[in-house]
Amino acid sequence: MKRIITLLLAASTMGALTACGSAESTSGTEVAVETEAVETEEVDLGGMEIVLAGWGDVVEPKVKSSAQQEAMWKYRHDIMEKYNFTFEQKGLAGWNELLELLSTSTMAGDPAAELFRIHVNFLETAKNSGLLYDLATLKNIDVHDPKWGKPLTEKMTSGDAVYAVSPQESPLMCIYFNKRIFEEAGLDPNILYDLQASGEWTWDKFWEISNMITQDVDNDGVNDIYAINCNTYFFSQAAIFSNGGSYVGRNANGTYFNNTSSPETVEALEWSKRYWDTDNEIIPEHWDGHRALFTSGKIGMYLSGAWEASVFTQEAMPDDWGLVAFPKGPSADTYTSLYSFDGYVIPASFSKEEAEAIAFAYNMWTNPTPGYEGKDDWKTVLYPVYRDERAIEETLTMLKNSSNPQLDHSSILYSAGIIPGTIGSDVYWDKMTVKEAIESREFQWQAEIDKINSAIEN
Repeated sequence: MKRIITLLLAASTMGALTACGSAESTSGTEVAVETEAVETEEVDLGGMEIVLAGWGDVVEPKVKSSAQQEAMWKYRHDIMEKYNFTFEQKGLAGWNELLELLSTSTMAGDPAAELFRIHVNFLETAKNSGLLYDLATLKNIDVHDPKWGKPLTEKMTSGDAVYAVSPQESPLMCIYFNKRIFEEAGLDPNILYDLQASGEWTWDKFWEISNMITQDVDNDGVNDIYAINCNTYFFSQAAIFSNGGSYVGRNANGTYFNNTSSPETVEALEWSKRYWDTDNEIIPEHWDGHRALFTSGKIGMYLSGAWEASVFTQEAMPDDWGLVAFPKGPSADTYTSLYSFDGYVIPASFSKEEAEAIAFAYNMWTNPTPGYEGKDDWKTVLYPVYRDERAIEETLTMLKNSSNPQLDHSSILYSAGIIPGTIGSDVYWDKMTVKEAIESREFQWQAEIDKINSAIEN
C-alpha cells in the first residue's frame, strides 16, 4: 500500500486519545500549551480506503432500527468526510480462512486488507506469527481504552507488545426462558430473575425447575415440553465455567496449562452427566435445530449467547421471554461472565505512517456515538431487542460489570484440530466416564500446550 498520508494530529479530534504529545510533559502548564498548540491542526488521511476483512459484509442498513443507529451512521459519515477516508467491512474469507489470507497476502507484501478480524480459535497462532503490528507502539490507538475487551487485550499481550484489540462483546452461556411455559408449569414467570437477584439461582434450583417444566401434557407417555435443549458442548462448557473451572487455564506470565483435572472442572462434568441422564433435555432432529426448539415452545429454557436475542423477534418468537446467567455451581461464589472475543489486527508489513493512519480510522470508527457516550448508554440500543428491562438492567448489567470476565482459553487447541467440547459429548453418549474422557486426551493436549508455551517463551 503506497499512499501519501498527512497526519497532523489534534487532541480535540482524537476521541479517546487526549493531550496528544503531552506524555513527555512534566507540568500542567506544559500540557495546556502543548494541547492548545495542536488544537487548530487537522487530520487528513488523503482519501485512504480502509477495508476491515471479516467473514461477512457489514453494510449500512437502508432503514435504521433506532435513533441511536441513525446517529451512529451519521457520525461515521461525518468522520469519513472530515478526515478524508473511507471504511468498509467486507467478507473476504471464511472465519477459518482469514488468518491464512492475512498470512499469505502479508508475506507477499500486499495485505488483502488494512484490518483483519481473526477468530478466537486462531488468536494464539496469529499472535506468535510475527505478522501482526504491535498496536502498543501506535499513538493513534489506546489499547487500554475501556471500549476494548480487557480479556482479549491481555490475551494478545506479549511483554510490552499488544497485537490485537476487540470491541466489547456480548456474554455467552446465558439462559433464555419462555414465560408462558413457566406459568403453565405453575411457576412465577419472573422466578429466574428473582432467584438470580437473591443469589439463589444455583445448579440445584435449575434442576428443580427443570423437573417442573418437563411435562407430558397429553399423557401419551412422551414428553411434549422439555426443560432445555441438549447441546453437549455448550452445556458442559457452561457448567464448567459456572463452577469456577475451565478446560485450559492461563498463568500470570501468559503460559497455559491443562485444567481438566481440577476439582471444579471434574465436578461440573460429573454434574452434567447426571443431569443428562434425566429426561429433562432434548436433542433436536437436526444439528441446527436448537433455536427452533425454543421459538416453537418445545423447551422452556434455551442455552445460548446474549447476542441471539436479536433473532427472537415477535414474529419468530410470539411468547414472552427473559434472560438470566447460567446458574452457579457449588464451587463458585458469583455468576460467571464468559466471553468469546475475536481479535482485530493490523498486518505488520504496513509502514509506521500507514499503521498510524489505519489505527486512527479504526479508533474513530469504534468510538461511542456522539450523544450516547454515557456509562449506561450501551443499554439504549438493547431496549428494542429484549422483551423486558430486567434482562438489561439486571442480567446484562451484572455480566458486563463483572470484576472477573472469563475467556475460554481452550480455543488455543483448535488450530491443532483439537475440539475440547468432545469431552462432553463422549460423556453424554456413554463412550467414556468423566475420568476416562479426561485421561484419554491428556497426552495430546499437553503436547499442544507445551508447543504453544514454547512459542510464547521464545
